[in-house]
This record gives sequence, C-alpha cells and structure tokens, in this order.
Amino acid sequence: MDIRFQNASGGEWRAECALVFLTKEMELAKAAPALASACPWLEISPALRDATGKKDERLLLYGHPDLALPRVLASGLGKAEDCTMSVFRDTVAKAVEYCRGRSYASLALPVDVLDSLAPVLKTTRETLVKEAVLSALLSLYRCEAYRSKKNGEEEGNVTPPDPRSLTLLFAETETPESARLAAREGEAEAAGVKLAQDCSNGPANLVTPSALAETARRIAKVHGFSCSVMGPEEIRDAGMGAFWAVARGAKEEPRFIVLDSRPKGKEDSAPLVLVGKGITFDTGGISLKPAAKMHEMKGDMGGAAAVLGFFEALGNMPDTENLPRVVGIIPSTENMPGGNATRPGDVVTTHSGKTVEILNTDAEGRLVLCDALSYAQKTYNPLVLVDIATLTGACVIALGDYGTGLFTEDRELRKTLLDAAETCGDLFWPLPLWNEYDKNLKSDLADLANIGPREGGSINAALFLRRFIEKGTRWAHLDIAGPGYVVKASPLHPVPGGTGVGVRVFCELARHFAR
Repeated sequence: MDIRFQNASGGEWRAECALVFLTKEMELAKAAPALASACPWLEISPALRDATGKKDERLLLYGHPDLALPRVLASGLGKAEDCTMSVFRDTVAKAVEYCRGRSYASLALPVDVLDSLAPVLKTTRETLVKEAVLSALLSLYRCEAYRSKKNGEEEGNVTPPDPRSLTLLFAETETPESARLAAREGEAEAAGVKLAQDCSNGPANLVTPSALAETARRIAKVHGFSCSVMGPEEIRDAGMGAFWAVARGAKEEPRFIVLDSRPKGKEDSAPLVLVGKGITFDTGGISLKPAAKMHEMKGDMGGAAAVLGFFEALGNMPDTENLPRVVGIIPSTENMPGGNATRPGDVVTTHSGKTVEILNTDAEGRLVLCDALSYAQKTYNPLVLVDIATLTGACVIALGDYGTGLFTEDRELRKTLLDAAETCGDLFWPLPLWNEYDKNLKSDLADLANIGPREGGSINAALFLRRFIEKGTRWAHLDIAGPGYVVKASPLHPVPGGTGVGVRVFCELARHFAR
C-alpha cells in the first residue's frame, strides 16, 4: 500500500473511504473540520448522530457514490481518559483491515483528526502520523509465499486485495515536511517489522543459516551497508568453540553474519552493536525437546530476525545519515541431534578463552551468543552492546507471552530501553542480575556450566552471558522468548507466529544515540 500526501491546494480530495477516529467526547464534524468541509453531505447524513466514539465501534457513513469522497468510516476509541497509544494503533489497524474486507482500493486519513487526538494522547501530530502509517501497513501483513494458490483460491474464498493507497490529507496549503518525514519513518519501520516476520514465519528447510546470510547480503547491497559472512572453517579458526559446539550436529552449515551501516564520516566511530540469536531450528540437540509444538522452533531465530529487520528499516529511514554507526552480528545455525552432535557433559573453549561444560544441549542460545558477544567486544569496542534472543522458557513463565525480559546493570541504558519500548508499544520489564545467583553456574570440570537450576532460569542464562562481558562495556540482554513468536493473531500482527519485536526498539535506540 502506497503512502501518499495531498494538501488543500492539491485540488479535490479523492478516496473511496476516509478514516476518522473519535473518542466518546468528540463530534465528527469538530474533530475533522477539513473533512466536514470537503464532504458537505456528512452534516445531513442520518447516520452521523450514530457515531458515539464507543471503543471498537465502526460506523460507515455513505454519500453519493459519484462523489470524490463517498464514504467515511468512523472508528471509536472509547473514553478519552482510557485512550492510549496502544488503543489508537489497534483501532487504525482494525479500520484498515475492515476496508480491505470491503475491497476499497484507496483510503484517506484527514490529518486534522490527528490534531484533535494529539492532546488526548499527550503527543504530537508527527507521532500520530507515524503510528497511523505503521499500524495501517502492519495490519495488511500476510504470509502466503509458500502456498501453491494465493489468497484462499483453493477454497473459492478469495481474500480481497490490499488497498492500493493511503493518502494523508492536510488542511495546509503545503504538506509539512515534519509530517512527511514522520510518515516515511512509519513506512521504514513497517518494512523492517515485516521482513523480520517473514524470517521468523518461514519454514526451517528454507530459512536456513545460508538463507539468512543471503538476506543480509541483499539488505547490504540495496542500502549501501557492508556485509561479511563466515562459514564453518572460519568460525572454527576464529576460536568460536561454543558456537561450533551447537553447529557441529547439523547438516546445514552455520553462518556468522556481520552487517555494518558505516555512515559517511562515521566509518571508524564506536558503533552501537546488536547481536541476534539465529537458531533457525532448535530440536534441543541430544537433549531433545518434546515433539509437541516443536514446529514452532523455526521461530528460534527471532533475535536474528529483529537485527535483520532493523537494518531493513535503517536503510529505508529518511534520516539515515544522521544516525550513528550500527553493527549487527548474527550467529546462525540449526541445533540438531546426530553422530557429530555435542554430548551433555562435553567441555568446549569459547572465543574468550573461557571453558564451558555443556550440561544441556538445549541451552544452546547462550552458547552461540557468548562467542558473538566476545567477538563484538574484541572487534568493535562498542559504544553500547545489546543482544536479543528467544532464550529461555523461564522468561515466558515470568512475564507471559508478550513480555520481554530486560537485563542490564547500566541504569541509564535500562531507562533508555524502557523508554524506547514504551514509545513503541512493546512490553519490557527489568529483571535482576543478582550476584548471589552466579554460583548456580559452577562446574566441576570447566570455568562454568551452561545451565543452572530450573529456578530463576532466565536470570541464570543472563548471568552466563554476563561472564563474557568485559569490564567497562555497556551491555543489555533482551529475552524475547515470549513475544518473539506468538500463536494468537492481533490487529498489528494478523498472522500468528513471528512478531518482529525488537525492530522498532532498535530504531528508537539508534535515534537516542544520534541525539
């Protein structure tokens, strides 16, 4: 769906349906005066008084079919005191999906509606423009690349096509540049989230480590980033014994992927480094998982998907040159049983030189991450280092399906990430790195074990990673085991599976360090 702009001097506003969003306290004509002027039929519409603004209410008002704007869809946001940005996003998404269901090819959003909502949501017009564009685009996501017949043809129930355009209507004689840039940011972030969703939702026989590497190369080529990829021999030669211990049982070759934005004039600056766990399928290895729901383990590369999605968003942003240098690192492999697979009880030497006794091969994410974190610090001396991973079922028990566990001892970085998550509508919650739990990783043979007791499992995993963080490095760990892959659809994630969580937070993080 194209995002377009039209101002008052651009002639007659045209669209098959205009979208209006109202709280219970608003009147349609007062909330969107420019629309009321462009659609004089609105004030005599018998249905106008039926628009109450009640939450989840959708009221379609009709004018003459030959008019330039023959329909207005009024969507309710509920009471102003209960209206949040999350409610706004979901309402926009539902409205666009409603219009797609009726095969409307062109939609319009009068921006003066957003002006009316800005004080209610305690935000700016530009923020609402961005969030409206992003929500509209995410609501249209589909995953049909693997069907032989598209759009429900096999059932004779063809899914309506996406609207071709969403036009932002401005009462001003010229489209404000700030609003135009906000809309482009929304487009960029939506593109990144959708790419991440595609990666997580794709089947593991096709979304392999090699396929992720090719995706990274394509992103780099299109957007002018640099990309390097290590194969099995280079991974072993680099001394990544923990990563190799996970990869050695798989027939599919591992890949160690590095993306570098290298903005002009900042090529040698200390970068923001993002490390994403890229297990494209996780059987648990020799410590085999139960069969039930194992197919969902194709989504165990949600961290890698977030990093790739961020770079896709970064490349589409209108202000890329103003953002800091960012490096993305993705250690990617399958975790499979087999004759070459690592056994429980094996001891390996990591990239840092520390030795690890692998007591459970299903605790593989921390093994690929620890080598990647060591590599990141030795190679780049990061400004900030953040890893993101579908790491522990314990985090799902603690925070549920939608909560991301945030681990860091850097208070300023913690606040930055929590603020970024709130801005994006993601649910982040800080969890502790208690030194008292560090003894849980004691090994009788090696420097440390890769698991501790079941209790406090997500904390134990984060403490394992902390063992590989050098003094002075600003580091945070994001455990997205819950929100990385969900089995229920929602307005912003209409396809169950990968959500692309992390993409938007990383965009906010990059903007923060640009400031």
